[in-house]
Formats: sequence, C-alpha cells, structure tokens
Amino acid sequence: MRQFIWRGTIILFCAFVLTFNTGSARAGGWPRAPGTGEIITTVTRMYANERTEDKVDLTTGKVSPYRYRKTEISSYLELGLFENLTAIGELAHTKERSELTVGTFENKGISRLKAGFRYSIGTWEDILFSVQPLVTLHLEDISENPVAIHNGDMDAELALVFARSERVFGLDTFSIQEVGWSFRNSGRPDEFRADVTFGAKPWPGTMFLLKSLNAAAIEAAPNEKVYRANKVAFSVVQMLPEEIMPGASIEAGVEKLIDGAGTIEETAYRIGLWYRF
Repeated sequence: MRQFIWRGTIILFCAFVLTFNTGSARAGGWPRAPGTGEIITTVTRMYANERTEDKVDLTTGKVSPYRYRKTEISSYLELGLFENLTAIGELAHTKERSELTVGTFENKGISRLKAGFRYSIGTWEDILFSVQPLVTLHLEDISENPVAIHNGDMDAELALVFARSERVFGLDTFSIQEVGWSFRNSGRPDEFRADVTFGAKPWPGTMFLLKSLNAAAIEAAPNEKVYRANKVAFSVVQMLPEEIMPGASIEAGVEKLIDGAGTIEETAYRIGLWYRF
C-alpha cells in the first residue's frame, strides 16, 4: 500500500506540473450550469485469460485454465443543480462468465447504482478545486471482483478533484486529477485511488482522452488477496453532425491493466454515446 501511495503521489505531481503547460476543453472536473447536463451511455466488453497471482495448482503442479468475459452497459449522468453544485448518478447492468477448472459461473443483472455530487470550492492558480462524495449500492455478486462484492454491499467514497484547462499551441487541452478514499462495509477493505485524465481537442468536434487509473486496497480482502491495479485507457470522442443528433457524440476506446496484484489481466473495449442537454 505504501508503495502504491508513493506511486500515485508521483503520478499526481507530474500531472500538476504538466497542467501548467496544458489546456479550454472542459470535461467532468467542472460544474454543470444549472438545468444542463450530460448522459454518457457506454457498452464495455472485458476479456481476461490470466490472473496476476500464481495460477499453478499446488496438488498437480499444472497451471489452472482460466477464462473470463464480462459485458457491461452503464449510464452516467451529470446534472447542474446550482452554480457550483453538480449531481452525479450511474446505473450499470453486467453480464459475466468465468470458466474455471471447478466449473463455469455466470450471472447477469443490474450490478450497481451510484449517486452523489461534486461541489466546486474555488480556483487557485487556474486550478479548480472540488469535493466529490459518492455512494455506490452493489446489486449483484461479482465473481471476479478483487474485493469480494456481494449483493447489498455499499461503498462511500470521498474524493478531491483538481481540474485545469488552457489553450496551448492552438489546442484546447485539460487535465483532471482525482484522489479518493472509499469506505466499505461487509468486512471489505477500504480503497485508495489516484486517477489522472488528460484531454485534447486537436480540431473542432473531436476530443482525445488519455487516462491513468490507479487503485489499491489498504489491506487484504476477505479472500486474503491484496488488491492493487494500475490501468491505462485511451479513447476518442467524436461529435455527431447537428442534423443527425444535436448535442450528441460517440466514443470508442480501450482500457488495459499494466500492473497489479490480486486481480485479472484484463483488456476492455468500449463504445459510448454522449448526450448534452
């Protein structure tokens, strides 16, 4: 855990340094104007054929076969309530399948419901500071979740959000850093995360997003696994012509685990529809 926190601190420090040279594209780190908002609906397909931990069967000395597939459909909402207050919500449906030596496990259904808000505190050195409390209710048992999520479990997260936007070399760019701590019930370990998003608009109507997603449990999970995950993600968001669907954009992207422990070697592909209103 200490190694992860140092790594996350270094990532955030580098991000702050870069934001002083980057920059007027806007994304999720800024408040929505009252009465306006955005809905992002995505379909994500995840593949994994390996785990990060040792897969050798101690009784036979053979590597245990493993195959995991998950499809998730989620809708994320941001809605401006007041000048500095933005409501946040998310609903997700998950279908997963795990193929192991001992058998095949499948489940599907509404997997989580998330609600909270982001409150903008103020700006210093052109960096917008916000606090973001979120509560997540889990509605499905997830077989390949490193913190042993079960139906009825709840997470309460408090995050700090730092956002900066500028125009540099003719490009609209931005960066968002989130540092969060999740408090979990049912004996599951709390989690620390440090995420960084860089965005750029190379030309009108197109946006590139590059993300570093880092999370770790502060102690071993009930299954005695010590969870840590460092992922990278890249996506392209393209605005649709106004005559087709005003206020809408499409997204295509990929996300991959690059380092971790107590989890799966996942690769995920994502397509989405963004709608501003």
